[in-house]
Amino acid sequence: MQAYAHPQEIEQLFPGAAENGLSTAAVAQSLRQFGSNKLTPLPREPLWKKFLEKFEEPIIKILLGAALLSMFVDLFQVRADLAGVALAVVAVLVGGALALRKGQWAPTLLFVSALGLFFVGLIAARHPSIEGLAVMVAVVLATGVAFLSEYKSDREFEILNAQKESLTVKVLRDGALRTIPVDQVCVGDAVMLEAGDEIPADGRLVKATELYVDQSLMTGEAEPVRKRPQPPHERADGPDQPGCLYRGTQVVDGVGRMLVTEVGDATALGQIARCLSAEEAEEGTATSDAEKKRVQRKLTISKELTPLQVKLKNLADLISRVGYLAAVAIFLALLVRGLFVREIFWPQTMDDSILVAKHLLNYFVYMVIIIVVAVPEGLPM
Repeated sequence: MQAYAHPQEIEQLFPGAAENGLSTAAVAQSLRQFGSNKLTPLPREPLWKKFLEKFEEPIIKILLGAALLSMFVDLFQVRADLAGVALAVVAVLVGGALALRKGQWAPTLLFVSALGLFFVGLIAARHPSIEGLAVMVAVVLATGVAFLSEYKSDREFEILNAQKESLTVKVLRDGALRTIPVDQVCVGDAVMLEAGDEIPADGRLVKATELYVDQSLMTGEAEPVRKRPQPPHERADGPDQPGCLYRGTQVVDGVGRMLVTEVGDATALGQIARCLSAEEAEEGTATSDAEKKRVQRKLTISKELTPLQVKLKNLADLISRVGYLAAVAIFLALLVRGLFVREIFWPQTMDDSILVAKHLLNYFVYMVIIIVVAVPEGLPM
């Protein structure tokens, strides 16, 4: 992490800044030259992408498969040629996505294919699949409710994030102690620090009395580190340097005064945030994935599960596995029964194939019902 401006350079530019703070004219000059202390917000995930992610749920994939199977069976009864062409198109689309290693597109392709197949049956064959449509309505309702719920919670999280950014800090301005918003801190400000404060920008320590800082945001280490002023000529920087302070870290004990050297996107926190926004580190910047994750949690309200939620999720996963096994066992039992009562047999004609497919579809629907009933939160509602 390279310093944006060395303390000696700041002292030459703003004489007496470390002791008396900036004057009103110096603040204006600093803002023009170095910019404000605002961080570029992380980009929002597009709404369409969030909606399509809802189709990644296992039960939704199963329902989409059931809808497609039902529509193909109904279409084969009236227009076998048209159904064959539609089946080939769907197979090419899904197979192409898998071949290109874009498996995440498969649920979306299944959804679009099911919608297209319904309208093909309605317009071209005059024989719409009512059962397939019913399953599609269930899918749209489930994914729609889940999407709207997540959208509402995200907006509430953004409101909480806005409140996080309204923190204030104590700085020296014109020789007097003033309280200003974090985003008004500028290069050359003398910031007063005490236990419980969040460091508002990157800088160098000028004075300190038993000052300990939690640098876990930067280093991942939970143990507070003692900070103390370094000689003015010292140019080494980094969280391991006792005289360097970084935005977002926390003062856990003691008091001190720091001289701000970097603000906004020029801070270490801002540089990592830019890497997150671009989804790749800039040339010459070495940023670990763990550090990126810590910064991302800092810049957003955490949605991590609580210990109780983790235990409940593990229990739900266990019940889910039992539910899936039970559903597969019931499907196999129905399949064996179908072989004995001659519902399932080797078809000789197209009519036989459609009849066998209908029976298999009924077995599959029973399996889906068991999954929806037995699996906790089977549908993303």
